[in-house]
Amino acid sequence: MRRTTLNFVVDLIGFVDLLLLATTGAIMKWVLPPGSGGGQGYGFRGGRGPGPGAGQVQQLLGLGRHDWGDVHFILALLFVLLILVHIVLHWTWIKTCAKSILFPSRKVPCDRSDKPDMQ
Repeated sequence: MRRTTLNFVVDLIGFVDLLLLATTGAIMKWVLPPGSGGGQGYGFRGGRGPGPGAGQVQQLLGLGRHDWGDVHFILALLFVLLILVHIVLHWTWIKTCAKSILFPSRKVPCDRSDKPDMQ
């Protein structure tokens, strides 16, 4: 596989993974908030006691809040791995940019004296 193709695949998978991370985060924040698992947590209904359907474990697609947390964690680990692969693929570019920023040359990059004379 060519390096550019590999870079595209890694970036595409990373983008989809980031979307899934945002989705699972939104599910845990708004669809299945803390305390929605049927326990005595204070997050559900703001700690105002049991509401309608108290004692029932809320689920989405057959997964409870803690299960969605596990999915979120695995997606986060995958994202970190993809970021590391992305950095490895661009390591030469990172080194070149870091050198040009940390050690700028004293010569102007587009100095007119560098151009050959046109006659």
